[in-house]
Amino acid sequence: MVRRTSFVDPDKIRERLVSLIRIPSITGEEDAAVAQIANWLQQQDVEIDYWNDGIAALQRDPRYPGHEVERVWAPVVVGVLRGEQPGPSVLLTGHVDVVPPGDYSHWQDEPFSGMTRGDRIYGCGASDMKSGLVAAMAAFEAFAESGRNFPGRIIFAAVPAEEDSGLGTLAAIRGGWDADVAIIPEPTVQDGIPELLIAHAGAMSLRIQVPGKAAHASKRLQGESALDHFITLYEAMRADEKAVNEAETHPLMKVHPLPYATNVGTLHGGLWSSSVMDSLEAQVRVGVPLGETIDQAEARFRRAIDEAIRDDPWLSRNPPRISRLASGFGSAATPEDHPLVQALAESAEDEYRRSPTISAAPYGCDMSGWVRHAQVPTVIYGPGEIELAHAPNESVSLETTYKVARTLVRTTERLLECDLDSLRAARPQKAPG
Repeated sequence: MVRRTSFVDPDKIRERLVSLIRIPSITGEEDAAVAQIANWLQQQDVEIDYWNDGIAALQRDPRYPGHEVERVWAPVVVGVLRGEQPGPSVLLTGHVDVVPPGDYSHWQDEPFSGMTRGDRIYGCGASDMKSGLVAAMAAFEAFAESGRNFPGRIIFAAVPAEEDSGLGTLAAIRGGWDADVAIIPEPTVQDGIPELLIAHAGAMSLRIQVPGKAAHASKRLQGESALDHFITLYEAMRADEKAVNEAETHPLMKVHPLPYATNVGTLHGGLWSSSVMDSLEAQVRVGVPLGETIDQAEARFRRAIDEAIRDDPWLSRNPPRISRLASGFGSAATPEDHPLVQALAESAEDEYRRSPTISAAPYGCDMSGWVRHAQVPTVIYGPGEIELAHAPNESVSLETTYKVARTLVRTTERLLECDLDSLRAARPQKAPG
């Protein structure tokens, strides 16, 4: 019997990860990274689908999640391996885009250097999630190089725009790609061992415009400070956040101190220090619980604001204007007893000699798109560390990346041998938001 894990090459993993980090694929500028992955796939005997989904077409799609970075298209590349017998479809997928590195002076090395020190590779995107993407590709290629003596189909998809609300995954789904199960190797390492995430919170972003009334600062009481009135709204947001988190019953979400955070990210207002602030604009990130859609979360938030201003002399007559900036990610969950969870847990135990911790995340990712828009049961399991993501001196362990790749090979082998009915019986229901 072929030992496919022996086809996972640690040297190739290191070389490809360094190469991919050196491509500064900041969200909106992912073309070169996707092209590099397409070139790697072309070196294998696999089917390739490589295209750009235009932003105008994406915006017309009712599932469009919004986007914050201007772009003309979303580049996607998909590789496909078909086995010799019919069977399940397994999807390994991840995003190529990274957040901007920020102030270079905070980095020990150039952010896109791919510097190697011992077991760790440093660079923007090393943890989130170029290491996971390289691990998934290594697992995919282990099947490509070891023959087609397997049932079913294996799909590898590299997408853009995860850091920008999941637009790339929507493009992949619009491209017709589907599977019976999916694994996303986003960062899940805790204390040196990857956890297995089966659920995550959602998030959306809103713009709130608060009206005030200008007056000379020395006659402040004659004006209406937009900042003072925003504080009224802020207190209502905090009360709503508290109520949502106290109502949570999912045991894996309850372990987090704050599963569903509402955060004021930006505040802009006023024109002059000697004038009462006549307007204020805030951008707010609102957490979305499991079982709640984006539309339901927005309606809940608006109700909380409406109740807060009902008896306010100024705000009741001059209500704030609330508009959606981006739908972001809806929440998502896969049942703990799903065969996908069992297959990955058993494979991780084979590799690490211990069962992985099954957990949930308070942040969103592309799992939401596959679960909510394509009804594909999905889990998250990857070599990065979320504490290092989006931060200076981001890094990842090469050994962990190698072990995750081997775990993904074992998991895929198990899933391809699963009964199709058992995989499809637990497909998520289509959600409206």
